[in-house]
Amino acid sequence: MMKKILFLVSLLAFTYGQNVFAHGGSHAPVSEARAIEITTITLNQFVSFDAGLGFGKLDKSWKDVSADEKRIHKKGSGYYIVSATNKKEGKTLYVLMSLAGEVYDANFSGVFEGLAQPNES
Repeated sequence: MMKKILFLVSLLAFTYGQNVFAHGGSHAPVSEARAIEITTITLNQFVSFDAGLGFGKLDKSWKDVSADEKRIHKKGSGYYIVSATNKKEGKTLYVLMSLAGEVYDANFSGVFEGLAQPNES
């Protein structure tokens, strides 16, 4: 549990640092294109080490996922869910981030606890 907390704090600090550099410290929403770039950075980190999110280290083939295989899966109130499809593995990873670009979680289901699901009001 502590490993997961440390990872998330590190990832949030890294992502926030990237946003400060790119946006001059504002908390304005990042563009959809920037959200996809942040997902690319996140995938590369998940290839390098186990994030403690239940799926272990990602295979190095995730570094080869092209921009065409990443898209905004859902844009909700205050968040993006970006999907990245690895055709080699036949899997899609979903990355949950704030509209400011802060990564909160990732999984292979696309369902995140606490977010309203499509059939919920």
